[in-house]
Amino acid sequence: MAVQLSLAHSGYHLTPKSVRGLLGFGLSAFTIILVCLNPFFEELIVRGYLMSEILDLTGNGALAVAASVVVQMSYHLYQGFANGIVLTTTFLVFSIYFLRSRRIAPLVLAHFFLDAYALLRTVF
Repeated sequence: MAVQLSLAHSGYHLTPKSVRGLLGFGLSAFTIILVCLNPFFEELIVRGYLMSEILDLTGNGALAVAASVVVQMSYHLYQGFANGIVLTTTFLVFSIYFLRSRRIAPLVLAHFFLDAYALLRTVF
């Protein structure tokens, strides 16, 4: 979907950045462990904790969603600015879902499946 949006908007295809040189090795047990653990920490801290604290302190849902999206986008910019912008739509959907439902487990699972899919695409 992100590729079609990018193509429709700019006329260019998004090309994923290679992560093979990031740590100096390809797929390993460490990579698989990170893919399994990352969704828990990222969703629990940025979505669950940050949004809950902002909601408790201010009562402003829009501020909580905006803060969550901005923080999460800020540490995904290593994937490139264009990919970071496209990922922002996912962050926005996840944040709005959490705001309305206050359920984090479905978001952790969705994040895990997105990360696992991305890993499989880079390996195969």
